[in-house]
Amino acid sequence: QSGRLDAARAACEESLGLCRQLQTTLGDSPEVLRDLSVSLNKLGDVEQQSGRLDAARGAYEESLGLCRKLHAALGGNPQVLRDLSVVLNQLGDVERQSGRLDAARAACEESLGLRRQLQAALGDSPEVLRDLSVVLNQLGDVERQSGRLEAARSVYAEALELAHRFNQLLDDSPNTMALETGSLEQKLARIA
Repeated sequence: QSGRLDAARAACEESLGLCRQLQTTLGDSPEVLRDLSVSLNKLGDVEQQSGRLDAARGAYEESLGLCRKLHAALGGNPQVLRDLSVVLNQLGDVERQSGRLDAARAACEESLGLRRQLQAALGDSPEVLRDLSVVLNQLGDVERQSGRLEAARSVYAEALELAHRFNQLLDDSPNTMALETGSLEQKLARIA
């Protein structure tokens, strides 16, 4: 596994280098900044899987800065809001794994606010419901790890309700949210 992670890191670093070259050549166009942000996210994912949480945090924080720059330039574009939420989720997960629960909670709560904006703008599509459930699940994990069990219970219950709505939209066909539903039910049972 470590050999594959090393190869993945090398590929991500090469991609990141190319994105930085494009930024130098083309400037800070939205496309260049988004590509750079995505490349940093992928590197952060590899670093996180490798257990290199400080390196992952650094990549995610740089990506977050780029996403904030795009948000300032483009406003509430759904893709911009989703990208910003995704990197906040990733950063929140690293912060939780590092035991920095206040920072994890702040990242998750900001991400949740963005997901709620997307839900208000786009309605209850399967993607919106899934994404909202995922960030609620993550926030519940932070609350549980912080010992705030009532808050965790409330957040998990909302995530579970959204997962059920997602499954109903897809006529309860097999999907990844079915697994998520079972996981959320187990988390709620452990807290109860």
